[in-house]
Amino acid sequence: MSDERKTDLTGDLGLDAFFSAARDDTPMPSGDFMARIEADALAALPAKSQQAPVSIPLWRQVLVAIGGVPGAAGLAAACVAGIWIGVAPPQSLSEIWSQSAGLEAYEVDPLSGFDLAMLEG
Repeated sequence: MSDERKTDLTGDLGLDAFFSAARDDTPMPSGDFMARIEADALAALPAKSQQAPVSIPLWRQVLVAIGGVPGAAGLAAACVAGIWIGVAPPQSLSEIWSQSAGLEAYEVDPLSGFDLAMLEG
């Protein structure tokens, strides 16, 4: 094992001439080759559609926005359940509502925010 560095590049100088010659000799594609590539690219492009864009009705846009038919079915079920509970509430729900409805009126102070504003002068 030695610590000396190999800095002698005289052996690689013979290859530099070959590398520089390869860099200078860049092949250019012929005009015929480029024309064939362009023709292939134009043939691969999709043809333009002659049809005018069709406008989508508003109801269909709304249906897509809410998630399609499953979303509309879920929304309809929630509406039916809400109306049903509102018209004929279960007995347990009315008991809970009657107990809490009386307490809420005493806990609300409608002028509490205005009292602080008047104190600052």
